[in-house]
Amino acid sequence: MLLKNSVFSARYRGIRVFVYLCSLAALILYGRVHFPYVTLQMCLSRPEFYDGTKISVGNEATVRDVYKDGFIIEQLGKQVRVSAPDVHVASGEFVYLHAVFFKPDSLHALKVRVAKKRRAKIWLSVFPVLLIGAYFFHRFRFNVKTFYFEERRSCQIL
Repeated sequence: MLLKNSVFSARYRGIRVFVYLCSLAALILYGRVHFPYVTLQMCLSRPEFYDGTKISVGNEATVRDVYKDGFIIEQLGKQVRVSAPDVHVASGEFVYLHAVFFKPDSLHALKVRVAKKRRAKIWLSVFPVLLIGAYFFHRFRFNVKTFYFEERRSCQIL
């Protein structure tokens, strides 16, 4: 049982939120400093700095053109040449790849994976979230005065 003036009471809610946000900021800063994640956009913005760096490309990377010794991907409006002679991909497919970046704008693929039916999987994963959200808002309502979700009277067990 929680005490009336314990740290978990509503009296210290502001302090708890502040501590949680500071902890989250510290974790983000720690990850940024000790485990930097290099993206393709970072490499394209400073090619001399990231030359020879291993990167992972997977956020909306679409194959545009296919050649004998590789292919061209487009990610966030930028096109990049990927050298991968033994990989078979088709134009328009989504790909995930681990590659080495070479300046000014080319990649050498180490591992390539085609994301089949990616859009359908995204929409399929949204469906359970919508169901749970509908159930939650059917069962609870938000009280603006207390900033809490309260159970609706029609759903309460007597």
